[in-house]
Amino acid sequence: MRITTPAPNANFIITAAAEWPSIPFTTDGSGAHTWNWEIKWGTFRKSGVASTPANTWDASDVVTNFGGTLTVRVTASNQTATVTVTIKGTNPNSADVTSFLATKPNSDGFDKIIQHETHCRHFNASGEPIKSFDNGYGMCQLTSPVPSYEQVWNWKMNVEGGLSLFASKRQTATTYLSQSSRTFTADQLRYETVCRWNGGSYHEWDGAKWVRHSNILCDSQTGNIGWDMTDSENTGKTEAQLHARDKGSYSSPPDANAHWKYSGVCYADSVLG
Repeated sequence: MRITTPAPNANFIITAAAEWPSIPFTTDGSGAHTWNWEIKWGTFRKSGVASTPANTWDASDVVTNFGGTLTVRVTASNQTATVTVTIKGTNPNSADVTSFLATKPNSDGFDKIIQHETHCRHFNASGEPIKSFDNGYGMCQLTSPVPSYEQVWNWKMNVEGGLSLFASKRQTATTYLSQSSRTFTADQLRYETVCRWNGGSYHEWDGAKWVRHSNILCDSQTGNIGWDMTDSENTGKTEAQLHARDKGSYSSPPDANAHWKYSGVCYADSVLG
């Protein structure tokens, strides 16, 4: 028995609207068929079994929201055949992403984060989800909590996961800024929330009002790198001097001897201006 369609290593393409294609399988066998399938990409995988009364089956239903390498082993009349195909993605454009965000509550400002993180791209040139060195996946660079397989491959589910995380950051920011019955502006909440998307607090209390952390100097040539100016190795130096000293080590996370750091303050300044 042979699998007559699809051809080995065929590519199936997810549309920019996050719609999965039909993936029909056909054999030259007869009678009832059992289709064992597994789809995997990186550390993500799903598998299952489907049964049909004849020699055709469409895998679309079982693999929707997943991508990568799909392997199908079919059995009929004590004969088996196997084929492997690939599912790849297509990037939406910025307008598609903006329109999708407009349908979601409390999404104001989140487009700036997406634009900053990936320029609204979800897939790389090979049609696979973007993955950062620290295992941030997709358009929103979801890292912690680890995204689901679906959130990694479906850009709309990735954005929804990002919005859920953004909401939790906003709640944490609200709690922080309202401690001791202190007041804050909508703009301060925006900066505090975006800062916490990257890590840490943006503001400190100066005794009368919330102000940006005064000890952080940002490298304006990067998106989220800065220096603690209370560090004696940094004190008295200009941004240009510090950049010249440290730029060669930016390609890897800072080690124990580094005097620069990833800074949520600098991230918020870069994203929001």
